[in-house]
Amino acid sequence: MPEYFLLGVCGHVDHGKSALIKALTGFEGDTSVHEKERGITIDLSFSALKSATRTLGFVDVPGHQDLVFKMVGGSFGLDVGLLVIDANEGLKAQSLEHACTLSFLKIPCVVVLSKTDKCLDLEAQKQSIQASLKPYKLTILALLACSIYDPQSLEDLKNFLLNYPFYKRKQGGDLDRLFRLYIDRVFVLPGRGVAVSGSILGGSIKEHDKVWIAPLNRVVGVKSLHQHAQEIQEAHQHQRVALQLQGVRAEELKMGMLLSTKGYLRAFDCVDAKLLAAPQSLPIQHNQRISLQIGMLKIQAKVLILQYPYVTLVLDQAIFACFGDVGIVSLQQRIWGAAQILNPITDLLKKPIKLDLLKALDRQDLIQAFSILAQAHKKGFGLLSSLQRFALKPTKALEIANQVGGVVVDCQEYVLYPQSTLKSVTHTIASIYQNNPQALLSAKSLAHKHSYISPYLATLAFQTLQDQGKIEEQKGLWVQKGLILEKVQEKLQDKLYALLKQGQFAPQAPYNLYDVLDVDRQMGDRALKALCQAKKVVRLSHNVFLESQALQQVLDLILKLLQEHPSLDIQLLKTHLPLSRKFLIAYLEYLDSLGKTTNLEGKRFLKQGFNNNS
Repeated sequence: MPEYFLLGVCGHVDHGKSALIKALTGFEGDTSVHEKERGITIDLSFSALKSATRTLGFVDVPGHQDLVFKMVGGSFGLDVGLLVIDANEGLKAQSLEHACTLSFLKIPCVVVLSKTDKCLDLEAQKQSIQASLKPYKLTILALLACSIYDPQSLEDLKNFLLNYPFYKRKQGGDLDRLFRLYIDRVFVLPGRGVAVSGSILGGSIKEHDKVWIAPLNRVVGVKSLHQHAQEIQEAHQHQRVALQLQGVRAEELKMGMLLSTKGYLRAFDCVDAKLLAAPQSLPIQHNQRISLQIGMLKIQAKVLILQYPYVTLVLDQAIFACFGDVGIVSLQQRIWGAAQILNPITDLLKKPIKLDLLKALDRQDLIQAFSILAQAHKKGFGLLSSLQRFALKPTKALEIANQVGGVVVDCQEYVLYPQSTLKSVTHTIASIYQNNPQALLSAKSLAHKHSYISPYLATLAFQTLQDQGKIEEQKGLWVQKGLILEKVQEKLQDKLYALLKQGQFAPQAPYNLYDVLDVDRQMGDRALKALCQAKKVVRLSHNVFLESQALQQVLDLILKLLQEHPSLDIQLLKTHLPLSRKFLIAYLEYLDSLGKTTNLEGKRFLKQGFNNNS
């Protein structure tokens, strides 16, 4: 399969971008009436140049100052930029804005001097342009002179582009494997349905795959893929592609929406970032409003300066940003610079801690970053979101976590806890056994009761108390040192029965009772089952268990009401038995199961032959 590179043709308006593409590919990008009338490219246009071993996709981005948004959006996903500069006019305002964008997105570029047939001193112009571009820190692969009226210069440029050893630009980390595409066009294919197009930022997509429309939180099917007027089976990172979708309407889709794979990304309306100013840009002020653009998504944000250049961006809408993403920052529709996302997931951290975190992330010190986050999250810092947060798969994040000192790493749940949390959990368990010597706990039951405690962390805490001689393990349960498990289990039935009896007509649900008694759920279920078998307790529904005598009192009341009234519904029963609907329905359905009543549209009727004593 020929290698594919996506090239963006950038530059100031009227510097010859579209004419150059037409000369190279035969494709005329300015095809709309408005474009032809104005003589400029208004929208993004796409074409390709192919050889036996290479396909070059061209994105012709607008060069007019009013269309910077389109230019920026077209630059995301590029492998190489072609910065076209009129050899006579030299660098202009949009030339520099485009150079700025390429620099911040780390896109290497080929500088093409156009209209060289009219330039009187080409070498001097080359030197001047190179000097002017130096502050932008562009990676310039070559500076080539070209004129559409000079066939040899066109052939030289074409040969360079088809043979230069370009490389696929990578964001770095495992994000390169996650499919992400910001929609830049939505259109309807006659007789075939809705389609969208864009440049793939990462990962790949195949025909018949499922894609997740992030803002809609909906998974839809991909019926077919199209690239440069051809139907294809799959498309990869930094390739142009159109996706024919099923399961969504065109009016539901908007430019700037993110397509990805479900289960990896969450949206946040606050992100932490590092500001990157363009040459000669003035510093952004605290609380200043900016425009931030990632792909074709452009949103407004307020800048909260932590310590320049580290900031928190308060966004007007939540975005699905990832670690390392670069958003282009504009002020009053002019490019100011960029913001590199360091922390895409909102953390409620104090300012000094957040600054330490951002500095660690900026210098790629993930061991320090993990340590900071673990100490800040007393109830556990999870690694399952590490692809979005650190551009790492959870398994790789776990490898780094195991190098962090002063933390407990749960390799099964992918959670880091500070050592202080282990001490706190150990103290909590010790207090339970001190207040209730008959407690019967397991790691699983403690995790059920306290959602932040993983079974692994609970086991470490139990083992710590065992080492201290306070508790011991018997048949998978932890009992107070010196007690016999069977004796504790016998007393459990009596305690459970007493609580059910105390609850009268509306006792607590079993799991709540187990928490009150500090017993493992499995042990509690066994005790409850024994009480039911002894007919001391009756199960009415999934989580409604009643002491037998209390149940009989309720049934007697219901039968009495049925003798006094033609029928009985929830409202009438509630006037005599003021309980929640859960219990009232359970009583009525239990009576139905005994065959004493008939249920007709929510009303109970006493069957013939039954009375209060039958």
